[in-house]
Formats: sequence, C-alpha cells, structure tokens
Amino acid sequence: MYKEFIKKMLKAEKLRYEAIKEIMPERIKTKVENLERDAFELLKDVAIDLIREDTNQDRDSSKKATQKIEVDFS
Repeated sequence: MYKEFIKKMLKAEKLRYEAIKEIMPERIKTKVENLERDAFELLKDVAIDLIREDTNQDRDSSKKATQKIEVDFS
C-alpha cells in the first residue's frame, strides 16, 4: 500500500518538475539542465569512489583476517 503511494507521489513530483521546466525561459532552462548534468556526474564519481574504497577495504580486511594457528592434540 505505502509502496504504491510513494511511487505515485514520486511520479507526480517528477511530472510537476518537468512542467515547471517547460515554462522556464530558455536561458534559465539551459542553466538548470547544465546544473543537473554536473550534479549527476558528481554523484556518479562519488558513488564509484565509494565502491572502490569498499572493495579495497574488503581485500585488506580479508588479508589481515587469515592467520595460521597450530593446535596441539597431545
């Protein structure tokens, strides 16, 4: 129930945003689109860096976690 409500609300906000962009003057619309593109590129770069850091930490932690132990059963 709530999932469908959230989907519809997000879709409504998206359509509202697109409608507002349609009535903007061309100069402002171009600047907004450039800002959107730059923001998307920034978020993409941050996400890629975070993923790389996670994979590097996983490799480092797995190397540190393995140790040889000796068990004396006598």
